[in-house]
Amino acid sequence: MPFLFLVALLLSTPFVADAAAKKRSIDTTRYAEVCTALNRSHYPPLKPNDKRRHKALASNIEASGVQNLLLKESPRLKAACWIMYDDSAKLSAGDPRLLERYALAVLYHATQGMQWTRSTKWLTGAHEGKWEGVTISRPTFLSVKKRITSIKLPFNKVNGILPRELSLLTEMRVLDLHGNDLQGVLPHKALTDWKKLEVLELHMNNILGKIPTEIGMMKNLKELHLFGTYIEGPLPRRIGELQKLEYLDVSFTYMSGSVPSELGNAMNLREVYLNDCDFKGQIPSTLCKLPHLQELWADCLGPSPEVSCQCPTVCSRGLPDPKQVDMRKFRGGGGKTGGKKKRKGKKK
Repeated sequence: MPFLFLVALLLSTPFVADAAAKKRSIDTTRYAEVCTALNRSHYPPLKPNDKRRHKALASNIEASGVQNLLLKESPRLKAACWIMYDDSAKLSAGDPRLLERYALAVLYHATQGMQWTRSTKWLTGAHEGKWEGVTISRPTFLSVKKRITSIKLPFNKVNGILPRELSLLTEMRVLDLHGNDLQGVLPHKALTDWKKLEVLELHMNNILGKIPTEIGMMKNLKELHLFGTYIEGPLPRRIGELQKLEYLDVSFTYMSGSVPSELGNAMNLREVYLNDCDFKGQIPSTLCKLPHLQELWADCLGPSPEVSCQCPTVCSRGLPDPKQVDMRKFRGGGGKTGGKKKRKGKKK
């Protein structure tokens, strides 16, 4: 576990060297043979007059850092070499699509794309909007560029660590990778740069670590699905800054501590699932006062409940006896559960 955590940090967090690299021009002639380590016959050294490839390499180095990209057999090196040599789109370094295609290529190699169940058109010359599970924006009056807005690859054998290069997809609205075998931590840099993300579905994966405080920067986030993962630690207080958040599910995780009162500041919350975790103490009364709240699940069942709550809709006993009782039937609600149907899961 500690080794995996370290690898995850290396893949998901920014390096100090990146900032320095961006401040100075990169002499890519020093790295003319960077791709020969993969296959010299297929990837001959860059020629001095091959400006497109040199500029593409410089762009990729700026995005990932020299040390990370030059690692032999690394997902970033494979992605950069594909961009320079194999991608028939031959995009210029100034085209924002180049970095988006690079980010997708890094994701593909970092998560064993060759073994995905569905990977139609991935790493082909086709427009990335035609790649399996990828959606792009429509041209508008203000911008004719088509940018990536959604990646949906649920139950697709996506196995590996989410790379921080996903932060290059700054127009993302939806990321749905649930039901796979993702490991490592949530990529902090992506959470910082996904200013427009609305839905994050990473449930039913082997993701570990804590929810970064950077979650508070995702001002447009409406849905956060993390149930059935190894996520641990407390809910960050900054989650209360998400004024558009409607759906929060961290059930069947290893989250612990007290639920912060700041969660009650997320005024648009409709459904909150805190059951089958290790939370303790009092569920903040501020949650009960939210005007749109329909579902509040917590481990408040039994003579010695893990938490106390003034307004639960469903009380759970928690593992290893995950008994659940709909509390509305005791308040004249008929025992019917509103909102989305709750998925059952279990800790691994």
